[in-house]
Amino acid sequence: MNLYGAEHHLLVLSDTIDADDHTHAFVQITLAFEGELDIELEGRSMRCSGIAIDSNIRHRLDGTGKPLMLLLIDGTSDIAAGFRQRIGDSGYCQLPPDQVKTITGFVQAHYASIKDSSSYRSFFMQLMELFRLEVQAAFEDSRIRDLIQLMKDCRDSEHSVGMYANQLGLSGSRLAHLFKQHTGTSLSGYIVLHKLQKAVYLIFNGTPITDAAMAAGFDSPSHFAATSKRMLGMAAREIRKDSVFLKVSCLH
Repeated sequence: MNLYGAEHHLLVLSDTIDADDHTHAFVQITLAFEGELDIELEGRSMRCSGIAIDSNIRHRLDGTGKPLMLLLIDGTSDIAAGFRQRIGDSGYCQLPPDQVKTITGFVQAHYASIKDSSSYRSFFMQLMELFRLEVQAAFEDSRIRDLIQLMKDCRDSEHSVGMYANQLGLSGSRLAHLFKQHTGTSLSGYIVLHKLQKAVYLIFNGTPITDAAMAAGFDSPSHFAATSKRMLGMAAREIRKDSVFLKVSCLH
């Protein structure tokens, strides 16, 4: 398995992804390298070669044994806004099979050459071009931009609505309302996403799983394990085993 982590996304190439029924704050793009994938959306089962799913849409993925590309995009990012233009009001959209074939062919031909942040940046930019996105600003409210930057810059294990509200001079309820209004995602759910990303980065930088879970702000290692399984479709130990990880901290 290969996992690439940037500020606004996680890109996973794996044949061990098997996610139970869940929702999360990512915009999720899933592509099958061979044949079709089996997915259930809001209780409706379907088969397709590629699909884009908006954040907060309940879904289940049966991908064990099938090589897949899973792109999990921060729902507050400009790239997520671009995918939402294509998804529309339905909450998801199937991607054209010919486009999926072109993208997966590109990924298979080039991912082995990714060695550092620079080569990944080039790879990712070409990948986005193949998706033919019209990338646009996700939101304009400066308070939401400031909040997201505070999360990205954090260095401790505390991640509470109240803490961020105090830093921005707002009440917790007001900040939560603004965040939901501008992003479509609950602030508490986005904080969980932030903690998950932080824990994954720590683990792949050599921090023991238990220490990474606590440093990222989870109540316990078991809480982190359950969150990882729910949001990524893989337990932390499964992610780490026989995996290649690259954190791309400078990608925008």
